[in-house]
Amino acid sequence: MLDLEERLTRVFNPEVRPVVQEAHRCYASGAARAAIVLTWTAVCADLIHKAEILKDQGESDARGLVEDVERAQRPGQADAVNIMLGVERSVLDIAEKLELIDRTQKMQLERLREDRHLCAHPSLRPLGELFEPTTEYARAHLAVALDAVLIHPPSQGRKVLASFMAHVADPAFTFDASYLGYAFFDRIRPSARAKVVEFAAKFALLQIDDPNVPVQPAALADRMALCLRHFAERDAALATQSLARHSDRLVEADPTVQLAALGRLGTLPSFWAALPEPLKTLFNTRIDGIGKAERSGSLPQDEARVLALVANAEVRASLPALETAFAALHVSDRCRVIGARPDPYFVAHLPGVLEEVGGFDHGQFVARTAVLPCTSLLTLDSLRAVLRAWWDNNQCWGRAMPGYLVDLYEATAHLGEQRDVVWREFLEELRPFPDTFNEVARGTGLMAVQGAG
Repeated sequence: MLDLEERLTRVFNPEVRPVVQEAHRCYASGAARAAIVLTWTAVCADLIHKAEILKDQGESDARGLVEDVERAQRPGQADAVNIMLGVERSVLDIAEKLELIDRTQKMQLERLREDRHLCAHPSLRPLGELFEPTTEYARAHLAVALDAVLIHPPSQGRKVLASFMAHVADPAFTFDASYLGYAFFDRIRPSARAKVVEFAAKFALLQIDDPNVPVQPAALADRMALCLRHFAERDAALATQSLARHSDRLVEADPTVQLAALGRLGTLPSFWAALPEPLKTLFNTRIDGIGKAERSGSLPQDEARVLALVANAEVRASLPALETAFAALHVSDRCRVIGARPDPYFVAHLPGVLEEVGGFDHGQFVARTAVLPCTSLLTLDSLRAVLRAWWDNNQCWGRAMPGYLVDLYEATAHLGEQRDVVWREFLEELRPFPDTFNEVARGTGLMAVQGAG
């Protein structure tokens, strides 16, 4: 049930809020007629205010209504009452045209307007009886007014959509969940919200190339996917419906677009709920082909992101080819997969990739690409295993590696004091190599630096 008290605090216009609160007090005290009259008064005042804002923003459809109100407000205007009666008659039509309400909401508010007239003018009843609405009837009108109009800013569907696109396509875009939810989810009408979520789903899924957008299609799709994930956290059903509307287009899309969509959205439950079964089968076949392809450490980023889905248990169950394909990769490509989506699942693989290092440059690549991205996920046992593999392979001591060890130490602070115990054990093994020992000891501060010579 709609929480009226909570909604009252969210009324957009602070000048209208006292009228809405008074309508609620009338409802709560049993004065249903007064509640209905005041609710309609609040709706009119709110829509007029929003029309004024939109007129100032250049919206031509708002101009006539605002000019009528301004004419009625002129000092000495003898026809002011008739002018405002005309405004009342037209305000819902104008609000629909401005996309402040949709057709269903307009019908509900028209009923509010008619009931307001019955409450204020008892002579409108055919036999002269007084209109006697119940308090629940008054509550229903107040709930509709709040949900359809009063709690929302003057946001128009098409303008919200244009604003959302401009925000995501901005070259300086930074994902901020709190701002995204506030600007494009919480404060807009459900109909506009659905359009925004569907828009994000379409671009995230299909990687659309829009010549008017100054961002590459893949980068824009990645940004839209971030937004869609946040929207799905707020309303999973809406995200699923939005993705389902475009899933058939994904079936017909270019294979590279299909694979990119899987890598981008593969951990989102709404993606799988909207996906046609034949496409799941096709994805599994494509993944099997990635694992069997002959290459030597040159896995493309999109394919790395897809294979990184192996870390997700539910996706592994849907795409059984993932585990086999990941295991078949060259060690450098396995590192690329790990780096694409660091996850506790990959921690057990880190000692193995360090053991396979075959040269100084390769060791630096493995540490930078796979080990360091997973440091926050290490436990004491897995830290020991990683350091053991690092220490035992003499190809893991290239020029950058001591610095990487210091980075690794700093990133494992979450392990507490026991971390230092583990590190000191391994540092002792470095004493025969003063240069390396001193660099790591100095960087970690765990032991005194050895004297020269």
